[in-house]
Amino acid sequence: MSISGVLWRFLAAYIVLMVVVVVAFQLLGVSSNSGVNVGILIGAVLWPCMAFGTRNKRYFTAPEKKKVMWGMIGINLALQGLVGGAALAAEGKLNLGALVIGLLVVGVLHSLAIAYFVRLGGKLFEKQLQNQLQKQAATGE
Repeated sequence: MSISGVLWRFLAAYIVLMVVVVVAFQLLGVSSNSGVNVGILIGAVLWPCMAFGTRNKRYFTAPEKKKVMWGMIGINLALQGLVGGAALAAEGKLNLGALVIGLLVVGVLHSLAIAYFVRLGGKLFEKQLQNQLQKQAATGE
């Protein structure tokens, strides 16, 4: 899997998870909160990172990791801008200053989360490999 494949999977997962959660919450009559949004972000980050490791039988190199993190941050900011702008416009309160401030705050927090979970994905992948090797050693494969 390529780095662009990781970023496309992140984009797809992020959009699908947001839509599914919004629809599910509306059907259940539950309101969303920032914790739900962060959970969506975590899932959207970890899934393509772990898929890369599984498919390539290795995790990202340092330059690849940097590309993945910055790519995910860019995609996240673009989606937040679209969703935030649409939400403000729907309320008739489209204020560019408020949108920029909101993007800065959310952008910094989400960027830190993306960087953390891309790195954590590497640790999880290494642990997964160790567990597989231990199982193979125990069964004599």
